[in-house]
Amino acid sequence: MTCGMFVIPVIKEIGLCLWHSGSKRAVLIRDLKENLNSLGVTMEQLMQIYEDVQQRVQTEELLLLAKPTNEVAGWFDEVQKLKEDVSKTLRDVEEQEQNKCLAGCCPKNCWPSYKLGKRVSKMLDEVEKLKNKGRFDVVVAKMHNSVNKKPMDKTVGLDPMLQIVQKCIEDKSLGIIGLYGIGGVGKTALLYKINNLFLSLSHDFVEVILVSVSKQPVVKKIQKAILQKLGFSEGFRLDSTVNNAFQIFRRLVKRKFLLLLDDVWERLDLNLVGIPLPNDKNESKVIFTTRLEDVCGLMGAQQNIKVECLTQEEALRLFRMKVGENTLYSDPRIPKLAEDMAAECKGLPLALVTVGRAMASRKDPEDWKSEIAALRNAPSEFPGMDSVLLPLKFSFEKLPNATLKSCFLYCCLFPDGYNISKEELIEYWRAERFLDEYEHEGEYIIRSLKRACLLESGESEEFVRMHGLIRDMAWWECKDKVAIFIKRDAESDEERGLRIWNGVERLSLWDYSIDDVLINSSPSCIEHFCENVTQLPNLRTMICKVPMLTTFPAGFFPLMSALTLLDLSNSFLLRELPQEIGKLINLEYLNVSETAITELPAEIQRLEKLRCLILNGTKIWKIQRGLISRLQFLEKFSCVGNFSSIYDHNSYLLEELDGLLHLSEICVAIADRVASVEKLMGSHKLQRCIKKLFLYTIFGLTFLEVSPISLGRMEHLELRKCTNLKEVEISPGTYHPRHEFSLLRKVVIVGCDSLSDVTWLIYAPNLQTLELRECIKLRYCIALWEETNIEKMPIFLSLMVLRLVMLPSLHRICSHVLSFPSLREIEVLECHNLKELPFDSKSAKKCRIHGEKKWWSSLRWEDEATKQVFSSKFVRHSRDVDDDEDVGASSSAI
Repeated sequence: MTCGMFVIPVIKEIGLCLWHSGSKRAVLIRDLKENLNSLGVTMEQLMQIYEDVQQRVQTEELLLLAKPTNEVAGWFDEVQKLKEDVSKTLRDVEEQEQNKCLAGCCPKNCWPSYKLGKRVSKMLDEVEKLKNKGRFDVVVAKMHNSVNKKPMDKTVGLDPMLQIVQKCIEDKSLGIIGLYGIGGVGKTALLYKINNLFLSLSHDFVEVILVSVSKQPVVKKIQKAILQKLGFSEGFRLDSTVNNAFQIFRRLVKRKFLLLLDDVWERLDLNLVGIPLPNDKNESKVIFTTRLEDVCGLMGAQQNIKVECLTQEEALRLFRMKVGENTLYSDPRIPKLAEDMAAECKGLPLALVTVGRAMASRKDPEDWKSEIAALRNAPSEFPGMDSVLLPLKFSFEKLPNATLKSCFLYCCLFPDGYNISKEELIEYWRAERFLDEYEHEGEYIIRSLKRACLLESGESEEFVRMHGLIRDMAWWECKDKVAIFIKRDAESDEERGLRIWNGVERLSLWDYSIDDVLINSSPSCIEHFCENVTQLPNLRTMICKVPMLTTFPAGFFPLMSALTLLDLSNSFLLRELPQEIGKLINLEYLNVSETAITELPAEIQRLEKLRCLILNGTKIWKIQRGLISRLQFLEKFSCVGNFSSIYDHNSYLLEELDGLLHLSEICVAIADRVASVEKLMGSHKLQRCIKKLFLYTIFGLTFLEVSPISLGRMEHLELRKCTNLKEVEISPGTYHPRHEFSLLRKVVIVGCDSLSDVTWLIYAPNLQTLELRECIKLRYCIALWEETNIEKMPIFLSLMVLRLVMLPSLHRICSHVLSFPSLREIEVLECHNLKELPFDSKSAKKCRIHGEKKWWSSLRWEDEATKQVFSSKFVRHSRDVDDDEDVGASSSAI
C-alpha cells in the first residue's frame, strides 16, 4: 500500500469532521443544497401568488378601467428582480458543484461557497417576505371618476321627474328609457340632474357616460366622446367606426354602465357605436332625450316619459328667480306684472329663463306693460326670444313632408290654449286640400304631430291643444300670410298680422267684430279695405267665430273672390247670410253651425264648387227645393242638433242628397217620423255615407236593423227617446270580421225604455265612448247569445269612457270578465241593481270609477285581490256628495 492511498482517506475523514462542525460559515456551506431546494419551492409558490395577483389586476383593469396601485406595482417589480437574482444564483451554484474536490465532498475554496450559501439563505427570507406581502385586499386604483359633474343652474320643478326616472333606473326590467318633450321644456337639464345625482348617490355603475348626440349625429364623434370618458387620452387616434366600436364594446361589455344620450332626433344604432345592449343580466341602462315620441319607439325604449311644462306656480317661481328680488320689489306694481308676463311663457322653462333675464334690469312698470303686449302680439320681436323660437322651429323643420307642415301651421289660427276639435280640424284640412282621399289620414297626422310634441292632448280624446309658444313659432313661420284677431279677456286682445291687407291668405277672428278689425288696422289698411275691391285677392280662408256678430258690412264678401273656406260657426246672433255670399264663386267649405240663421238664401246655389256644407245647431227648418241638388260637387252635408229635424219638414231633401254623384259623408238627425228613417235606411248609397246618425223621439220605431256593410262609415250613433224601440239587430248575413262597425267610436242611448241590451256592440271593436241613460228595461249591456261564443270575442278593447246613468233594471254589464285595456272612466249613477263589475285584478288598470258610495259598498267582487286593486280607483260622484250636503242642510234647518 502506498502512502497516497493511506493519506486520502485520512484527509477525507478530517474534512468531513470539519464540514460537520458547528461554525456559522460551515453551516451555510453545509446546508447550501437543502436551502437551494427550499428556495426553488418557495420561489415557485411566490410566482403562483404573482400570477394570481396579476390575473386580478387584469380583470379589474378591464371591469373598472383602473391601473395597479403603487404598492402592487412596486411588489411586481420586486418579484421580477428577485426572480432574476434567484436565476443567477442557481447558475452560480451549478458552477460551484462542478468545481468540488475530495470526490465532490468539499469545495476547492470554502470562501466562495460560504458567500453563496449566505446569498441563498438571504433570498429565502426575501421570498417569504414577498409571499406575505402579496396578499393584497385592493390591487387596482381607478384611473378616473365614474361620473363627470355637469355644471348647471338651479332648476325648478324637475325633482318629481327625477324621482320618476330614478325609479325606472332601479327597475331591472327597464334597460332603455326615453325622455321626450317640446324644445326648451328642460329635458337636457333633467339629464344633467340624472348625471350629477350619481356623484352623491351610492351606486354600482362602473361608468356614467353623458354624450350629446345632436340633430345630425356623427357616429365617430359620439364614439370619440365615449372613448375619452372611458379613459382614452386626447391623443388617442380614432380608427374606423368598426374598430372604435370594438374598443368601446371591449371596455363596456363586462361592466355595469349608465349611458345618457342628449338630443336624439333619429334612431341611433347602439351596436354601430359599440354599446352593449342593456339587459337584466348586465343591468346597464341607456337614457336618452328627444323631442319626437316616435324616436322612443325607434330606439327600443321600454319606458317613455314625457317631460311636461311647469305648473303656473313653478313657472312664476322660476321667472321671479331670474328677474331677481332687486327688480321685483323696485315698484309695488311689478310683482303683478311679473305674474302676467310669466303666464305668457306658458310654463316653458327656456322662455321663462330668457324673458326673466331680459327683464332683470327693467324697473319701470311701463316697460313691463309694453313688453307684455309685445309677447302677446309679436313674440318674435321680444329681446332674446329667437333663442326660444329657433329650438322649437327645429321640431317643425324635422317634419318629414309638406302635408304635415301645412297641417301644423294651420293650428295657429286657433286661440292660445284652445281645445281644438279633432273632427273640426280634419274638416278644415280636407277643405284646404291638405289631405288625400284615403281614410284616417287626418287622424294619422294628428297622432304624428302629437308624437313630435307639436300638438298635445286636449280636455278629452276628441280634442287637441297647441302649446302657446309652439303656436307663436307656427305664426312666426307664416306671419306674412296670416292675420289673427282674438279677444282674450276684458283687458287684453291678440292682434297679429294684417300689416298689408292684400298679402293676407288666412284671417282668423274670434270674438272680434269686423268693425273692430277695421278700427284696429292702420289708416292705410282701412282706406285700402274700403275703397279697393281687389283688396283681398289672396284671402282663401276666413274663420269668423264672433258671438256678437249680427251682420256683415255691405260689399264685404265681394272683396273675397278667392275665398275657398268660410266658417261662421258660433256666431250665435247671426240671423241671416247676405245675398252677396253668392259672389263667393270659389267657395268650397261653408259652416254656419250654432248660428241663429233660419234659412239659406237662394244664392247659395251659385256656389257651384261647394264641397262641404255644415248646418249643425241652426234654426234652419226648411231648405228650398232643388237648392241642394244644384250643388253637384257637394261631398259632405251635415245638419244635426237643429231646432227641428230638417228632414221631416223637407221630405225631398234625402232624395236630393241621394242624387248627388260626389256625396261621401252625411250627418243626419231625424225626429218623429218613421217614414224618414225608412227612406234613409232604404238607400244603400245614403247608408254608406252616414258618419253620424241621430234618431230622436221616433215612437213608431220598434226595431232597428243595422248592417256593418252599409253603415261601415258610421262613427257616431245617438238614439234618444225612442221609447218603443225593443231591439237593435245586425242585418242577417251581413256580419263578417272584415265588415265590422270598425269606425264606430261613440254610441249614446237615452230614454229608450223598451231596450233590453246593446249586445250588437260586440261588433264595434273600436268603440271609445258608450253612454246609456234612462233606459228602464235595460238588463244587460252584453247579453248571452247562444250562437255566439262571446267569451272569445275582443269586446270593448278600445272603450275609454262608459257612462251608466238611471238604469234601474241593469244587472250586469257582461256575464264574464273583460280586460278593458283602454278604459279611463266609468260613471255609474242610480243603477241600484248593478251588483257586479266584469273585472278581475288585471282589468282596467288605468280606470277611475265615479259612483255613489252606497252602491260601491254593495258591490260583489271576483275575489279579494280584485276588490283591493279597485278600492283605490273609486271616486265618489259629485251628485252623490251634493245629495249628502242637501240632506245635511235640511237636517240643520229642521
